[in-house]
Amino acid sequence: MANQGPGEQGASSDAAAVDDVGGDRAGGEADERTRLMARCRDLEEMLRAILDNLPIVAWRVDQEGTILFHDGRGMEGAESPPGEFVGKNAFDLYPDEISAPVRQALGGKLVHAQVEAHGVCWENWEIPVRNAQGDVTSVIGLSLDTTEARRVERELRDQLDVVSRQRQVIQDLSTPILQIWDGVLALPMIGVIDSMRTAEVMDSLLAAVVRDRARFALLDLTGVEAVDTKTASYLIDLVRAIRLLGAEGVITGIRPSVAQTIVLLGVELNEITTLGNLRAGLRHCIVQMRRQELEAGKPHTKGSEKASGSS
Repeated sequence: MANQGPGEQGASSDAAAVDDVGGDRAGGEADERTRLMARCRDLEEMLRAILDNLPIVAWRVDQEGTILFHDGRGMEGAESPPGEFVGKNAFDLYPDEISAPVRQALGGKLVHAQVEAHGVCWENWEIPVRNAQGDVTSVIGLSLDTTEARRVERELRDQLDVVSRQRQVIQDLSTPILQIWDGVLALPMIGVIDSMRTAEVMDSLLAAVVRDRARFALLDLTGVEAVDTKTASYLIDLVRAIRLLGAEGVITGIRPSVAQTIVLLGVELNEITTLGNLRAGLRHCIVQMRRQELEAGKPHTKGSEKASGSS
C-alpha cells in the first residue's frame, strides 16, 4: 500500500469528519421523524377512540364554509353516516341561526353555542385555526349530542313544576284566607308554623286585605302546634303591617303550649288584640264595625244585628 503524504492524510481526516457529522445529522433527523410519526399515530388512535365511542362529531370547514372533515359516532343520532357532508357547504346546509357561530369563528372568535340540527340537540365548540401570519384559514368544530341530557332536564323541570304546583295547593289548603263577614278576613293556620311559611302567609294576607278592602283580619292559631322566636316575631310584624294598611289585625285561638312559648320568648303582645277563639274574634270585629258606623252616623246592617244578637 502506497504511503500518503501529509496533505493527503489531512484531506482524508477532514472527509471522514464530514461523513461523521452528516451521518449524525441524518441519524438525528431519522429519530425525530420516528418520534413525530409515533406521536401522530398516538394522536390518531386517541382521536379515533373518541370519535368511535363518544356521542360527538368532529368537523372542519374552510374559509368558504366547505366541510373538509366530518366524522364521529354522534351522527348515529342523526342517522347519517360519517363523511356524508364532506365537500358540502355548511352555509348552504344550515340556516343562519345554526351557521352563525361558524361565521363568528371564521372571524377569529372562539365560540360555544347550543343548537338543534338533524333532529338532535348539539352543544358546539367552534375553534378558529390561524396560519403563521395570524389569519384564520379554517374552523375546527366539536359537537356533543346532548339530546338525552336535554330530555332528562325537561322531565326534571316538568316534575319540579308539578311539585311546585302541588306545594302551592297544599299551602293554600293549609292557610286559606276566608272572607267570613263583610270587611272581615280570617286566616286559620294549622300545624307547625315556621318562619318561611309565615313570610309567605304575610304576603298573601296583606294582598288580600288590599284587594278586598278588609277592615279586620283574624289570625286564628287554634290549629298551630308550636312557634319559634322568628315565627312569633313574624306574627307581630304581620299584625303591624295590617294596621299600616288601615285594617286591624286580631290573633285568636292561642293554645296553652303556644302561649307558654310566647311568654318564655319574651314576646310582647300588649298592643295586639288577642281573643280565645275565632267566634270571639268575629264578635269583636262586628262590635267594632257597629261602633264605628254609629260614631260616623251610619246605621248598622241587619247582618250586624243578627250576628250581634246571636252572639
